[in-house]
Amino acid sequence: MRKGYYIHFQGRESIGVSKKIDMQMEELRKYYDMRELEIRTPDRSLPERIFGLLPIMSIRRNYDEALEQLDDPDFLYVRRTVADRAYLRFWKKVKERYPDCKIVIEIFSYPYDKDDFGKWNAWPFYLKELLYRPKLRRYVDRFVTYTEDEEIFGVPTIRSTNGINIDRIRRIRGEFQEGSIRLIGVAFMQRHHGYERLIEGLRQYYQRHQQPEYQIYMHLVGDGPEKPFYQELVQRYGLENFVKFYPTMSGQELDDLYDQCDIALASFGMYKAGFHGKMSALKTRECLAKGMPLLTGCAIDVLDETYPYARLFPNNGSVVDGDEIVAFYQKLRLLTVDKQEMADRIRSFAVAHVSMEAVMKPIIEYVK
Repeated sequence: MRKGYYIHFQGRESIGVSKKIDMQMEELRKYYDMRELEIRTPDRSLPERIFGLLPIMSIRRNYDEALEQLDDPDFLYVRRTVADRAYLRFWKKVKERYPDCKIVIEIFSYPYDKDDFGKWNAWPFYLKELLYRPKLRRYVDRFVTYTEDEEIFGVPTIRSTNGINIDRIRRIRGEFQEGSIRLIGVAFMQRHHGYERLIEGLRQYYQRHQQPEYQIYMHLVGDGPEKPFYQELVQRYGLENFVKFYPTMSGQELDDLYDQCDIALASFGMYKAGFHGKMSALKTRECLAKGMPLLTGCAIDVLDETYPYARLFPNNGSVVDGDEIVAFYQKLRLLTVDKQEMADRIRSFAVAHVSMEAVMKPIIEYVK
C-alpha cells in the first residue's frame, strides 16, 4: 500500500481545521497508509521574532525534525502556510531525498492575499510570500484549489471543493406545517452573516400583511459579536414573537431544532468583506447533508441557478423580501410530495457533490 503523510502547520489549534483534517485523513486512509505530521513553531525570544520578520529570513519551525520523521513517502498532502526561505528549502530537501514523492499543497482560499495579508502588521509575511512562492513550482507537483483556476503560481491544479463526512450528519425529520415557514440560521454570528437583511425583511413583511397567509419565523442559533446587534433590531421592530435567539447548540438538541424548521440560512453579508465569488462554507454542506433547502445571499460553489432547493438573493445590502421567501417555500411544496421526500433528494445531491468521498476523489486519482 502506498504511503502518504498529511502535513499541517499547527492546524490542530483550530477546531474547524482539526475537524477537516480528521475527515480528509479518514478518506485518504481508505486507499493509503496515511500518517499525520505536524510542523510546529517553537517558542522564540523577542529578538528572534523581530529578526524573523525580515523578508530574507524565515519563521523558525522544526523542519529538520519533520524531515527525519518522513519514511520513504509516496506523496505528501499539505495545508498551505506562509512561504519563506526555510519553507522552500524544506520542499527542496524532500525532493532531493525522495525524488518520486508527489507534493500536493491545498490552497483553501484563492486568491488569499487580501484575506491573509490585508492588515498592516502582516506586510513582512506578505513580502516573504511575494519573494518565495513563485519558486514553489520547482518542487510542488500540484496545488489543490476550490476555484476554477487550472494553474496557480505556475503549478497545475487539482480542482476540488470543501467536503464533509455525511454519514455523521443526521437527515431532518418531521413534516411541513400549514400556515408557517420556519427559518434556521446556525452560526458564530459575525458581520458576514448579514442576518439584518432578513430581520428588516420580516419587519416590512408584517407591515404589509396584517394577517399573512404564512407566518415567517426565524430561529437564530449561536453567539458571536453581531448577536447583540441582531437582538437590538428585533426588539426595536417588535419582532420578538417571530425571531427567537438560542445559545450555541450541538448534538441531539440542535438536530431536534432543525427538525422543526423548513429552510436553512447561509450568509447574507459576504459583500461586506469584498467577497463576490462563490463560497464553499462547511455550514452550507452540513445543511445539504441534513436535507435542508437554503436561502443564501452569496452564490454557493456546488449550486447553480437551476438547483431548485436553494434561493439566491443579491450579494449586497438589499432587504430580503418576505414575499419572495413565501414564493420559494410554495415552490418547494410543489416539487415534492412531502418534507421527507424533499430531504432525501437534497441529501442525495450532497452525497454526490459535497461528501468527503466525492471531493477527495480527484486527489486520490492523481496520487494513484
